[in-house]
Amino acid sequence: MSRVTLLLAVLVGALIGPAEGFDRLPAVLHLHSDLSTGDFPLEQLAAMAEKQGIGALLLAENYLLRVEYGLPPFRALTRAVREERSVLAEGVDGYLARVSRVRASNPRVLIVPGVEVLPHYFWSGSPLALDMTVHNTQKNLLVFGITDAATLRSLPVTGSPVAGGYGWASVLDALPGVLVIPGVRILARKRRSLKRVGRVVVVVQRRRWLAGGLLCGVGVLALARGWPFTTDPYPPYRDLGLTPHQELIDYVNRAGGVSVWSFPEARDEGEQWIGPIRVAWRTAPYPDDLLRTARYTAFGAVYEDTTRVEQPGGVWDRLLGQFASGDRSRPAWGIGESGFHGFSAGKDLGTVRTVFLVEDRSEGAVLRALKSGRMYAVQREREAELVLAEFSARAGAATAVTGETLRAGEATPIEISVAVEATGGPSREARVTLVRNGGVVAVWTGPTPIRAVHRDTFDGAPAFYRLDVRSPGRLLSNPIFVKQP
Repeated sequence: MSRVTLLLAVLVGALIGPAEGFDRLPAVLHLHSDLSTGDFPLEQLAAMAEKQGIGALLLAENYLLRVEYGLPPFRALTRAVREERSVLAEGVDGYLARVSRVRASNPRVLIVPGVEVLPHYFWSGSPLALDMTVHNTQKNLLVFGITDAATLRSLPVTGSPVAGGYGWASVLDALPGVLVIPGVRILARKRRSLKRVGRVVVVVQRRRWLAGGLLCGVGVLALARGWPFTTDPYPPYRDLGLTPHQELIDYVNRAGGVSVWSFPEARDEGEQWIGPIRVAWRTAPYPDDLLRTARYTAFGAVYEDTTRVEQPGGVWDRLLGQFASGDRSRPAWGIGESGFHGFSAGKDLGTVRTVFLVEDRSEGAVLRALKSGRMYAVQREREAELVLAEFSARAGAATAVTGETLRAGEATPIEISVAVEATGGPSREARVTLVRNGGVVAVWTGPTPIRAVHRDTFDGAPAFYRLDVRSPGRLLSNPIFVKQP
């Protein structure tokens, strides 16, 4: 972004102003540094963000990138493991300390530590059949707001040595270790045998190195591979459904954190051959899982892929309708999800952003905005960015903005005020769609800036309004709810 473009963006933001009492904080949510699978050091990412006018980075470093398979019954002894750099493998304390140091060295960019968590994966097929598939390695949740190292270290996920317990699988893992005992006994005792030397028969004492060494070797290997003999909280050898994901969400809630479903409509699949064995991986899109789980905070609604969950009358509107009617305890907020690792595949750091409305520039303020829905998602087109200058609902003297609930009596007139601006160049054609309870109630088209008012009459039934703006870029607001006092 050029200095002129950045200055114009700041000026526009100052002129149109955010929701009363809040400042706009443009953020990149979900990115990786070289602490896990990213290409750039955290210090360089902060410098890149500052140059682009990005005020906050919400990291989602890989929590545990570890996939294993072992043959029954002694899975620990026979398991093969593939593991990449991750927060749990490298050390939670070191990760949090590194974030603190970088945040102190560049206070102009707020860095919020978070992790991308794979709660559970499972295998189908068998190496004996020369065909195996690992499922759901990309069905992930982002976790923010947990800064206690012990709590973060104990997230209930597949492969965690901390979150596991002890059971019959622990016994099976440790059982081959007892081979050390007979192995040592065989090595300690010399075997006596007779050997003819010419016309003389002599007694020869020999140690059975091969048998004893083999038993000791297998036993020591079993002890090393099975240690600390904890059972996996979610074994990867059968489909456990959404139970691990829901239990992770609930764990994060109890810890006061935030959980976000990541890329619910992305697809990931491929295969490779390991000798004669075909090993495939597959994660199918899972938008309906948003309806099957509860109490999470948000989901990736705008990202660099085709999405349908946010279309009028789709999954998101069903979720919002369930909350409005009292059938769901929490709304599901939509965020802009980046997934930035590096510049490969045409990716850029600031293409997809989440703009938070915050009372101050702090980690706590960002997390409060994320929990309460005070944010909107933006997908930029080159240097152009749509700006939600105003989105409010008014009933008499009462007013509510994105993420809030307007209280109004039955038959009360309601005004929905909308203002959409654009930065980064000349005015652009835009299409602003107002969605009410899953249906389109108003559409405004024309060059930016677009300012409009939609008038409605509240019928007393719980309702919600949200905006979907299309231009060369994209903007998606979070809803405003309307309920009776």
